[in-house]
Amino acid sequence: MDTATSNSIIRDLKRINLISGKGGVGRTTLAAALARASAAEGKKTLLLEIEDDSGWDSALAKTFGRKHFQIEPELLEKNLYGISLSAAVGQERFLQTFLRLKSLTDLVMGNQGVRWFLEGAPAFKEMGVFFHLLIQMRSDFDTLILDLPATGHFVGLARLPEILLKMIPFGPIADRLREGQKFLYDRANSAVWIVTLPQPLPVSEAIELRTVLQKESLPFGGFILNRAPFNPFTEQEEELLEGFSRKSPAGKLLVDLERIRRFRESRIRLKEALASGPERAAFWVAPESLRPEQELLMSRNLKKVEC
Repeated sequence: MDTATSNSIIRDLKRINLISGKGGVGRTTLAAALARASAAEGKKTLLLEIEDDSGWDSALAKTFGRKHFQIEPELLEKNLYGISLSAAVGQERFLQTFLRLKSLTDLVMGNQGVRWFLEGAPAFKEMGVFFHLLIQMRSDFDTLILDLPATGHFVGLARLPEILLKMIPFGPIADRLREGQKFLYDRANSAVWIVTLPQPLPVSEAIELRTVLQKESLPFGGFILNRAPFNPFTEQEEELLEGFSRKSPAGKLLVDLERIRRFRESRIRLKEALASGPERAAFWVAPESLRPEQELLMSRNLKKVEC
């Protein structure tokens, strides 16, 4: 393993990695970058997303020249596969496990009344996604990276077994729920990574989400502070430039000191939040990537900040 790899986030990834964060923080780009970097290390890697019913093309699939991922793992690049987790597929595969005959499953799933019930009943759609994810977690992939659709979505997905087990404590459904729960809460093999930007609101939301993870006892991998501006200056040099930019409008065009200041403040806040937690943790700083082809380089250049 070369030095660049040994110092990269790839070494800290778990087998199951869930990438979370609010919209617009670069979560999807980072998920793709991490998956590519994992595959480049020779690991059989699966990149997952949750099926979107909006009809829009998938931003994650677009990174690989596709409109959508398939409902079965498909080869994207060497060692790298992609899949879209589907509620309908999860429900169907679950029925197959105890109806045994595919013809019976097709009969049940083909009934319009059953379909309306599965689509409209509370938590049944999420349960289908959960079962489809469980199938992938059972697979032989070395690394799984799930791009979650929104901040906190993983919390709802992880809470699902506990909620449903109160209603269905026994039987095949309960067995599958407990199996999936065991995968997601295993700190040795699973982690949630929270992506944020060097701005006050995204950082506040990231810290709040980390607090929720703690309360739920969910495994936390760390923060990823994305789009860090390049800063070649010391704090003393920044002060001199600040004075110059106030005196001359042209000075503002030379360097965006405000972005650098926001980044420094965000870094301090995240470090303080981690230091105050019960477990030792770190966060990672991702440099700004201007072109999609720089994704792999970006993931290798993530800098670890010890807390």
